[in-house]
Amino acid sequence: MKILFTCSSGGHLTELLQLKKIIIQNESYLLTETNQLHNNLFKKVFRVQQINRKEKQFLLNFVKLFFKSRKIYKDINPEVIISTGALVTVPICIIAKLHHKKIIYIESFARIYNPSLTGKIMYRVADEFIVQWPELLRYYPKAKYFGGIF
Repeated sequence: MKILFTCSSGGHLTELLQLKKIIIQNESYLLTETNQLHNNLFKKVFRVQQINRKEKQFLLNFVKLFFKSRKIYKDINPEVIISTGALVTVPICIIAKLHHKKIIYIESFARIYNPSLTGKIMYRVADEFIVQWPELLRYYPKAKYFGGIF
């Protein structure tokens, strides 16, 4: 199966790499922010500029990210998208949703008692929404809880 994994750098990427078994069993691609990842688990790694919603240029950078994500989506044409957040994942997931692709979102392990902004957005977009703490089920009643990713 052709899967596009997508996440921000840092802890989000660390969480995503816990899915190693799924990654190596499929034709897997990664969309992440610019980082120093040197990993041969993925067929190809696509890097985009990190954006911060608090920056003055946020809206312009988000639009650029959307168009870059569209090109990446066309290049790969994935069957499934799996994301561990954060903001970098939203455009590619919206694009995939418009093409009726399956989207699986895993809310951050760091979110124990309250939802993330990306989680609030992705709860409406994802076909499967997974939380890593049962406390989050009160915010995401349709989510699935299987325990932590670690």
